[in-house]
Amino acid sequence: MNKVSKLLKALGLILQRPALLNLILKDEEVLQRTFEKEFPHIKLQQMDPFGWPEAQQLTIAPYAFLSGSSMVTDFAFLQLACRKYQVETYLEIGTWRGESAANVAPFVKEVFTLNLPDHTLLQMGMSQAYIDSHRFFSKDLANVQHLFGDSATFDWTPYQQNCDLIFIDGDHSTEAVQRDTETALRLRKTEKSILVWHDAKSDGEYPRYEVLLGIYRALPKELHQNLYLVKHALCAVYLPEGAEASAIQINALPNRQFELGLKNVNI
Repeated sequence: MNKVSKLLKALGLILQRPALLNLILKDEEVLQRTFEKEFPHIKLQQMDPFGWPEAQQLTIAPYAFLSGSSMVTDFAFLQLACRKYQVETYLEIGTWRGESAANVAPFVKEVFTLNLPDHTLLQMGMSQAYIDSHRFFSKDLANVQHLFGDSATFDWTPYQQNCDLIFIDGDHSTEAVQRDTETALRLRKTEKSILVWHDAKSDGEYPRYEVLLGIYRALPKELHQNLYLVKHALCAVYLPEGAEASAIQINALPNRQFELGLKNVNI
């Protein structure tokens, strides 16, 4: 089939099923070109928190090794950031099983975590097992407060200018990331507050431009220079004080290795 025939067939399919156009528009190569056109002067940089003194020995608990979770190093980074920057109030958008909240809870004064209400998830057609999994690891922790609502319509007034670290891990569409980032900027206690985004990379190396577009569109240009991808993790982070960083090198030789020990803890 020649290119013209393929094009005509593709256009026919899109006319029959317009939703297919979303798949094209969300293709990573398309998003990367959009990002590079919109932010031509941005050179993505990464920082390596696992060289910090606080990273010499870490315990990640709980960790369930189940679908939809984060990498071990994502939880490790959140712990490290809370410890290094003496975070007192931590807020996250997107609770899921509560693993991130449970991993930072021992290192902060208070945790707030927002997720859609159970009845909303049920109306969306989610299974009861999926709904029951929410907050599993964080529901009984004394310093964790669970909030319920859609981040787009939730009343954030009580939390504005109150948070030392905001972790954004909700809807990962560009529009939602932009909106949640704009919200997070209002939640910062001071200009030294930290912002962290999950799934800003598709794996430990490759950037995820659907998320990065939302981040860079929301952040004021003067803050762009202190925005980093986190090496060995899926996160991006805004560190007001800046950090030692380097350009991203895909498939570069490893300069660090980790040793993991597994301990089975009965629930």
